Amino acid sequence: MHMNYCKNQILEHILARRSVRSYTAQPVRDEELRQILLAGICAPSAHDSRPWKIAALTTPQGKERLTQALAARFREDMLAAGFGPQELERRLQRSQAILTQAPVLIVLFARRQSPHNPLAKTGETERLLTAQSVALAAGQMLLAASGLGLGACWFAAPLFCPGEVCNVCEVEQADWEPQCLLTIGHPAQQPKAKATPCLKDSVVYL
Repeated sequence: MHMNYCKNQILEHILARRSVRSYTAQPVRDEELRQILLAGICAPSAHDSRPWKIAALTTPQGKERLTQALAARFREDMLAAGFGPQELERRLQRSQAILTQAPVLIVLFARRQSPHNPLAKTGETERLLTAQSVALAAGQMLLAASGLGLGACWFAAPLFCPGEVCNVCEVEQADWEPQCLLTIGHPAQQPKAKATPCLKDSVVYL
């Protein structure tokens, strides 16, 4: 079990964290949400640039608009990929149910304009660093939610319909690009524990 590895509370939460895709109707308290958001914006970032903007959707209207925008694009993409009607509807209903159940939806955006770096003339490295910085912020929010006894899950769906997501979140698309979506809420059931990954499968000691 994870607890055999350490007695540190933070490390215990890191090792025990699991993606949660089913939530109760119990709302997330404002103070809990503030702590999760603060954990995100305290993440390390390249050049300490903090190249992120975060939209927290908590109202039924806002969440519904975002869910419908994502669903419309998801349907189009599945049709283009050749999914049959039954499989399409099954996948669509499953994804919509997760977003609809979650009391909080959080969208993370990355700044489009990267800082000038004379060592990376094409700008590609800086764009990658920006995406990595936003990913670190998302990771810290997932861990903060777990530490508060909440469930959370990460989704890449906003990448596929940036214009619609920016419109729903009232974010200027010329300046910001959506990177990911987090669902936050009280777990409807505790996720099953998983075996601790083996270090030797992923780590090379030199």
